[in-house]
Amino acid sequence: MLKSVIFDMDGVLVNSEPVHYRAYLMTLEQWGKTFSYDEYKTYIGTTNSVIIRGLIDKFDLPVTEEAFNERMNSYKMELYEKEGYPGVDGVKELLQSLKSAGFLLAVASSSPYRNIVLAVEALGIRAYFDQLVSGESVPNPKPAPDVFLAAAKALGTEPEDCLVIEDSCNGVRAAGNAGMACIGFENPDSGSQDLSLAVKRTKSFREVDAAYVKQAYELWEKTKKEGFRDRSLQK
Repeated sequence: MLKSVIFDMDGVLVNSEPVHYRAYLMTLEQWGKTFSYDEYKTYIGTTNSVIIRGLIDKFDLPVTEEAFNERMNSYKMELYEKEGYPGVDGVKELLQSLKSAGFLLAVASSSPYRNIVLAVEALGIRAYFDQLVSGESVPNPKPAPDVFLAAAKALGTEPEDCLVIEDSCNGVRAAGNAGMACIGFENPDSGSQDLSLAVKRTKSFREVDAAYVKQAYELWEKTKKEGFRDRSLQK
């Protein structure tokens, strides 16, 4: 029985990926390095740590992961302070519908906890969420299921009673690995993500409400409850 809905944040609640990319570019400028948005898209759904380690290795940068992250995060927050948080259209109405239907709600994001709090407060949606969970608090990043399992535990809900809303291939895989239903949000700024493992996909939250979410969960129960587990994570 569906009891909880878990939202990814970047690309789902906040259209933040272009902002993140700009912050990485600003950080790389001091070494005269750059990388394309297409390359950045391959990292979407992972933690900052995974991206930073990848860039340090790619460019053989003379900097620690911690120092890079501190500078990148400073640029990112500077951009948000100047330009605000770009909310995704239709999110607040969806949250209102789900809350009115009695569902527990959580954010489960790869972003640091402080950044999650700042974003949901800036967007005026903090009150809708019962729990906020950061991927930095769990051992393994998406596509491992850790952050979604942690969110379910925080909500007091079994994984099979949860539905995830995600915009990235890694996120949809993580939901599947957690044994959860998933709706894929096709955000064009998230790139050409493979969301084929999601039970339903949407291009706009304007067409999604509590009834839509219940239908997606019921479809998953019928067709995918015993389905996808990512073999790449099995030893």
